[in-house]
Amino acid sequence: MRRIVALLLALGAALTLTGVAGARVLRVGTYHGIRGQYKTIQAAVRAAHPGDWILLAPGDYKTPPRAVTTPKGHKNLPAAVLITKPRLHIRGMNRNSVIVDGTKPGSARCSRSGGAQNFGLKVKGAKPSGVNGLMVWKAGSVSIENLTVCNFLGGSQSA
Repeated sequence: MRRIVALLLALGAALTLTGVAGARVLRVGTYHGIRGQYKTIQAAVRAAHPGDWILLAPGDYKTPPRAVTTPKGHKNLPAAVLITKPRLHIRGMNRNSVIVDGTKPGSARCSRSGGAQNFGLKVKGAKPSGVNGLMVWKAGSVSIENLTVCNFLGGSQSA
């Protein structure tokens, strides 16, 4: 019985380590003079595989209104960053200087100005309905940590 338990524990450890060993690290922005492979968080998310880590260098990450993404078949749920892959780990390298910002590119960081806000996609005959920040859509075991999110405000459909 002890041999079976030991064998099962060893097998479980081997499978766990195999999953971790296959994980990649994708870098966004420049950190300590090292340029990442990606300029945007969404580009890194698109390139990632389940289990990968996405490290965000300090910066003010804004999504232009034309680059807002929606889940397939759900145009009423726009997001600045849409995460649809399971087991991704997204980590800012400094919680005070990694900012996922809901204002338009070119505006001041976390601006309160009404004209600076990114209310999302324009739909013919309707006003923009707002944008979600980092939205996890039908993907389990996703972690997002050590960053700040600001100014994701509701548009015409907010309560």
